[in-house]
This record gives sequence, structure tokens and C-alpha cells, in this order.
Amino acid sequence: MESRFMKDNLGYKLAPLILFVFVALIWEYAPTLFGIPEFVLPRLSRVVSVFADPRTLAVFFDNGLVTLLEALVGLLIGGGLGLAFGVVLSQSRLLMKMFYPYIVALQCMPKVALAPLLVIWFGFGLTSKIIVVALLCFFPMLVNTITGLRSVSRDNLELFRAIGAPRSATLRHLYIPAALPNILTGLELAIVVSLLGAIVGEFVGAEKGLGVLLVQAQFQMNIPAVFAILLILVALGLLFSLSVKFMRQRLLFWIPQEAKQVKV
Repeated sequence: MESRFMKDNLGYKLAPLILFVFVALIWEYAPTLFGIPEFVLPRLSRVVSVFADPRTLAVFFDNGLVTLLEALVGLLIGGGLGLAFGVVLSQSRLLMKMFYPYIVALQCMPKVALAPLLVIWFGFGLTSKIIVVALLCFFPMLVNTITGLRSVSRDNLELFRAIGAPRSATLRHLYIPAALPNILTGLELAIVVSLLGAIVGEFVGAEKGLGVLLVQAQFQMNIPAVFAILLILVALGLLFSLSVKFMRQRLLFWIPQEAKQVKV
């Protein structure tokens, strides 16, 4: 019984690696077998060979740092403001009634449509891209923070009131811990859109960044370079996702490990 469990557990761990190898083999040999031209789908080895050139690798690294900086700073600003506004609004019915309809209206507006206007206002530097990212990250954090704070158990709230806990202590020891799962979910959503916002901002107008390289490679019909840049963006997204997963394990220590994972 134990041996069978170990085999099954090993199979679960190896499944992503097996799928990765399967997809890599298809990517490598399918274009040749089906006669797919390189400008449609280059072979995987052709894409990987792009990273073999030290000069290209240096260009990718420099521009990748710019995109990463835009995404991180925008995420910190937008996520931080979303968290702060969520806490303030959830603690005041008056402020919630005043501002929440306008927040919903702004959330429905596609923020990336503001990118050209922000480039006109703030130029082609980092500022306009950071603002685009911050706008995209603000609303997921705001909505999930409000949802988490408003889902606090009424029994627990009555207990804190019964012992005469001050409002700051109730917020720190009851509201915030109870809302942490929702807040981290909002952070995960914000991370997804942070790279999107940085790339879209660079598409509209920028001096450096992976989005600029992507547009240049597209105009030059350098499709292997396009796929290489996309792989870099995937790697950055995975890095961000693993960071949030690490935060979940550290901050939500009272939740069983099985409950933190997505059930399939």
C-alpha cells in the first residue's frame, strides 16, 4: 500500500516534466513534419539558438530589467494603493456608498486604452508605463481586499467588541488575518496584469523594454526572436507566481497545506 502511494506521488511530481518534454518534442519536430514555415512557427531549437548569441542575450537582459522594473514598481504602487483604499472603504459605510459606484465604473473601463494618453502626458520613459501597470493592479487588489474584509465572521467581531478591543487592534488582529487569503488572491491577479500593462505600455511608446524588442522583431520578421522574448515573459510570470506561492505558505501558516492548493 505504501509502495503504491509512493509511486502515485512520484507520478504526480513527474507529470509536469513529462508534459513539458512532450510539448518540447512536438514543437521541435512538428514544423518539419507538417511543412510549417519558420515565419509561422520556428522549431524549438531555432528559438533556443537565439539565446546563444552573447550580444542578443545582453540586449534581452538590459531590456528585460526595464520591463521588470516597470512591472514591479507599478505593482507595488497600484497594489499598495488598492490595499490601502480597500481597508479604508471597508471600515466606513459612508465612504463605501460615496466611492464604490465610481470605482465600479472605472473598473469597467479598459485601462490599457489610457496608455496612449498617458504616453502623451508623461512621455516615453518609465513613468507612463508604471502608471499603466499601477492602474491595472489597483482594482484587483481593491476589490479582493474589500471582499475579504467584509467577509469577517460576525461572531468573531462581536467577541472583539465584547472585550473592548480598540478599532486598530480589531483591524490588525481580526480583519487583516481573515482577509489575507482574498488579499493574496488579489495580488495573484495583479501580478498577472502587471507584465501585461508593462508590455502594452511599451507597445504604445517606449525607449527600452521587452515590448519594444517584440515590436522590432515583428517588423523584421524575426519570428524566432519573437518566441524567445515570449519565453522570457513566461519565465518572469512564473517567477512572480512562485513568489506569491511562497508568500501564501509563509503568511497563511494556519491553513492546511492541502487547502491552499487548487483541487483538480
